[in-house]
Amino acid sequence: MGFGRRSPDDWDEDDEGDLWLVGSGDPSPRSDPPEPEHADVVTGTDPAGAVTVAATPEAEVVAVTLAEDWKRRIDPRALHSAVVTAANAATAQALARRLETTDLGAAAPQPAAQQDDSPLTRQDVTRLLDAVTADLGAFTQRLSKVVDQPVTAESPGRNVSGSAQRGQVLRLGIDPAWASAARNTEIEAEIKAVLAELRSKSTPQDLAGGPRSRAIDELNALASEPQRLLRRLGLPS
Repeated sequence: MGFGRRSPDDWDEDDEGDLWLVGSGDPSPRSDPPEPEHADVVTGTDPAGAVTVAATPEAEVVAVTLAEDWKRRIDPRALHSAVVTAANAATAQALARRLETTDLGAAAPQPAAQQDDSPLTRQDVTRLLDAVTADLGAFTQRLSKVVDQPVTAESPGRNVSGSAQRGQVLRLGIDPAWASAARNTEIEAEIKAVLAELRSKSTPQDLAGGPRSRAIDELNALASEPQRLLRRLGLPS
């Protein structure tokens, strides 16, 4: 193996501390986080700029980036707090993005179905409303189990763990000795794994779209066409 002269770009924080070549220019390492690979993402960061968390508008974590000089910006023992701040900031940005792009006046899309113009009796309406009430109660019960109970996660390497509730990270634990010695890429991977699992557990995809059932869809379809509903009830439209 040769020992030729190395370029300044070849040195990083893992090369025997903060060793720099004479004449390499500014001894400060590049601290700007790289651009996220995903085009449509929101980001959150801590006040020191040590950690950046990138997420989709649906708040799914797609990247965790540590500034190359993050150990100069914050103590490794405070890394967990910086990650919590960055992760929750990304979640808040994702919520803001969804609100900006959501048409609150648009009706929810209904599944295609053959138009039904058969008469509706009072008993038909009562049965439908009872079924909708039961379905909404079941959904609320499932949802409360998620939003009221914190969920936990641990990274494969067991160096990072955390808890979350209602899509927000409550606590994150990071082994400071491991964080001080591990490469940034290793730290980023374990943090991302925990944040992604916490997001998945605290916001299940089958509940994210709201309550859905055959009775609820039928009621929504009736409500979306009031004139036809009046005709089916035998009332003047």
